[in-house]
Amino acid sequence: MNILVPLDLDKQVNFDHKNYTKIEEEIYSQFWDLIVVENKDDFEIASKFVDKDKILYAGENSIEGAIRVSKADVGLFVEIFVKMAQRENEIEVLKKNQDLLFEPINLSSKMSVAYDKLSKIAKSRASIVIAKDGLLEEWILSKIVGDHDTLDFKSIQEEEVMLNLFGTANHLPKLLKHTLVVLTNCDDVSSSLLFKMAMAVSTGRFSSYGTDQDQRCNSRILFHFVEQQNIPKPLIQIAGLNTVVIPSLEEISEDIPMIFRYVVSMMAQNTKNSSLNFSENINETLKKEKWPENWRSFFNFCKAFIGGEVTFRRDIKEISEIPKMKDYMEGIIREGEMAIIKRAMEIYKKDKKKISEALGINVKTLNKKIKIYNLK
Repeated sequence: MNILVPLDLDKQVNFDHKNYTKIEEEIYSQFWDLIVVENKDDFEIASKFVDKDKILYAGENSIEGAIRVSKADVGLFVEIFVKMAQRENEIEVLKKNQDLLFEPINLSSKMSVAYDKLSKIAKSRASIVIAKDGLLEEWILSKIVGDHDTLDFKSIQEEEVMLNLFGTANHLPKLLKHTLVVLTNCDDVSSSLLFKMAMAVSTGRFSSYGTDQDQRCNSRILFHFVEQQNIPKPLIQIAGLNTVVIPSLEEISEDIPMIFRYVVSMMAQNTKNSSLNFSENINETLKKEKWPENWRSFFNFCKAFIGGEVTFRRDIKEISEIPKMKDYMEGIIREGEMAIIKRAMEIYKKDKKKISEALGINVKTLNKKIKIYNLK
């Protein structure tokens, strides 16, 4: 990153940077990611080259639209800025990887049609998707339906999901949000609870637990089932034609060899591996695989093949599972956020008011994150 800092604040910044005595002598030399200034004149010059949110103002008098910090805190804020920029870059790389991973899905007309229908029905108030394990990974959902909230009945109790959606007198209900809620693994959920959720979104009205107050439901719900026979009839009647079945990889076996060659070629370019050995029986072998976790199993298999860890005679179950993209992305965000909060706690001697002001969050949110990350 290109960071420009006044000479007298040079020692506070621990990242690679350039310093200046007169800003005019350096600012023209390259593009800057962050500029630190100490007076209004330098701020005006810097704002002609970068957006104001990329300028830290360490002066005494207030300037409208400037991010003002004390000189003692310049080092901390530069560190926060760098870490946030690094996190944004990592997330951007992951998004590009999502686009690349989604390309082979379009190589199968049957799969492409199903996911395309999913993108359309998800705009309805209540919709249903039937999909086996590994067909609705978060990177797929993000690509197809856009921003959404996922609640998984495999990892969350029914009562917690209902409280999350409907809320209480002291808990803001998620159904008030203008968003899509994806409820995964609904197969074993009580049909009465599913019916209550479907009625709320279809009628556009609901009441929070413990209250008689009628509220407007702004959310949409996409109900996910693994098996079609587990869908309650009342839910089918509410969703109507807004139902789609995502075919498993076993069902599109004829397309698998073509998809495999595409994915392996793409991965080989990234790893600079040009010595791929495709055996003569590759097509038939790929078609016979069961792919128990569908796209997850398939991409793991391709990665193992690129690394020379698997031959086509080895059982796919022997391949160790790599982390899901969702878990990887969340891990990056958690690590970056935890490091920033921990550093701020050190700088401000655990003064939560100063920490929250520096990070731009309220004290309640800060306390919640401190508890999540077990920071003391």
